[in-house]
Amino acid sequence: MKYIFIVIAICTVWVVSSCKKDFLNNTNPNEMTTTNFWKTADDLQKGIDAAYRPLRFNGVYSRWLHILYVSRSDEGYSESPNPYFQSYSNFLVKNYNDDAAEAVMFTWLDLYKGIFWANQVIDNSANISMDEDLKKRIQGEAYFLRGLHFFNIAGVYGRGPLNLTAFAGESAPVIAEQPQLYEQARKDFDEAIKRLPASYSELKNLGRATEGAARGMRIKVLMQERNWGEAETECRTLFALKNGGQPLYSLVNNYKDNFSQAGDNNTESIYEVQYAPGLQSGVEVGCNRAKFMGIPADGLSWADAFPRKSLYNEFLLEKTLANQTDPRLKSTLAYYDATNPNELFYGKTWDAMGLNHDMVYWKKYTNYETATVEDYNSGINFRVVRLADIYLLYAEALNELGRTSEAYEYINKIRRRVNLPDLENSTVFPAIGADKEKMRSQIMHERTCELGGESTRWFDLERWGMFENATNIAWLKNRDADFNNFVIGINNRFPIPYREISLVPMPQNPGY
Repeated sequence: MKYIFIVIAICTVWVVSSCKKDFLNNTNPNEMTTTNFWKTADDLQKGIDAAYRPLRFNGVYSRWLHILYVSRSDEGYSESPNPYFQSYSNFLVKNYNDDAAEAVMFTWLDLYKGIFWANQVIDNSANISMDEDLKKRIQGEAYFLRGLHFFNIAGVYGRGPLNLTAFAGESAPVIAEQPQLYEQARKDFDEAIKRLPASYSELKNLGRATEGAARGMRIKVLMQERNWGEAETECRTLFALKNGGQPLYSLVNNYKDNFSQAGDNNTESIYEVQYAPGLQSGVEVGCNRAKFMGIPADGLSWADAFPRKSLYNEFLLEKTLANQTDPRLKSTLAYYDATNPNELFYGKTWDAMGLNHDMVYWKKYTNYETATVEDYNSGINFRVVRLADIYLLYAEALNELGRTSEAYEYINKIRRRVNLPDLENSTVFPAIGADKEKMRSQIMHERTCELGGESTRWFDLERWGMFENATNIAWLKNRDADFNNFVIGINNRFPIPYREISLVPMPQNPGY
C-alpha cells in the first residue's frame, strides 16, 4: 500500500507551486495558484501528501545525506573518479559554487524546499474549514517534516535561515546557528506530538508521521543538545506507547529485516522514508543509495563510497555465544569470506566478479539478494529512526546521568538479538561495572556495530565531542585516514552554497 501513498504524492506535488503571473497580470485559468488553491480539505490533504516528496529528493534521503553522514564520518571514504565525491569525504572541499558540487548545492536547496512546502501547509491550514481532527493531524505531519529538515540543516551546515512561514516578508529571515536550529526542530516535534496519532488504522497511511516518529526525532535532538535528563524521560514515554495493549514498537527477530524491502514498515521501525522500485507513473520514487554505495563490479554500483576496514574490524572483536562472528557483519558489509567462497552477491561469487579479497563494500540497504544489478530506484525504505537506535540512546542518557547500572538492560536487548553474551558476562569487555567512562566507550562500540552505515555516525561523533580536540581527532585518524585533513572548527561543518549567501545575507561557515 505504500505505493498508493507515493503515487498520490507524485500526482499532487504540482499543487504547491507559488503563484505565477505574466507581465500583463493575466492568469492562466488552467494553472493552480495560491489564490485559487488552499481552499478545501482536499487541497490541504494534497498539500501535505506533496510535502513528503522532498524526503525523496537527491539532496535528502535518496542520495546525498548518506554520503555526507556516512562517508564524511570515520565509517567511510571515497575513491570515486568524481573529485567532488572524494572531497566530501576527505575534507578538501574547494568548490561550493558550482552545480557539479551537487552535495553542497542540492542538499541545501532540497532541505529548504521541504521546509517551504511544510510551511505552506502550516500557513494555509488555519483558513480552511474542515474536520478539525483531520486538520490537526495534517498540521502535525507538516510540523514533523519541517522539524526533520531543520534537524538535517543543523547536522550538515550548522547554520541557516530560520524560515517559519511560506509568506513573503519585508525583512530578511533570522539566521540561526546550530543550537537555534536544533531548538526549532525540537519545537516542531513538540507541535507534532500534540497533533499526531500513535498509529494509523488504514494501510494507505503507512509512511505518514506518527506520535512515535515525532518523539523519536525529539529524542535525537535532545541527545545532540546533551539534554540527558529530558531525553531519558522522552525515551520512557516512547517505550510506553501501546497498540491494542501491547508495546507499539519491538525489535524484529532478524536484524537484516531492517534493511530489506521485505522488512519495510516492521515493528522496529519508528519512522522510515517510503520508496518504490522502478518507475511509478513514469516518475522515479526509488532510493539512489544502493547505486552509489554498493559493490562496484559489473555495473552493479558506482565506486563512490566505501566502508573503512576499521568498521569491519569492529565486528570481529567479540564472538557470539555459539563462537560465531557477529551476524551483523554479514548484514552490514560485503566482503570475501574464505569460509564461504561461493557466497552470492547479485547472483555471482566474489571471484566471478573479479573483486579484491582485501576490499569491503557496503551491503546494508542494497538489493544483493534479489537483484542482478542496482539501478537508481531501490525500493528499500530508509529507516530514519528505529527502536534499536533509541534503546542505545537511552542507555547513553542513563550513563551520562550517572545511572550506569540501568544502561545494561537496554544494551543487552540489542546484544541478545544477535546472540552476543550479556554485557556483564562478556569476556572481551570485562569489568565495566558502574564506571561511566568505560560504559561511554562501550556504547560507542555498540552503536558502531548496530548502526554502521545508517547515517547516524556523524551525529554520534559530534555529540561525543570527537571534533573538538586534537586527542579525539588523533583517534579518528587512526580509524580513517581522511581525518588527517580535518581542521578543528572548520570541517565539522559543510560550506553553504555561495549563491545562497548572496540571496540571503549571512556569514559563510568558518574556513570556506
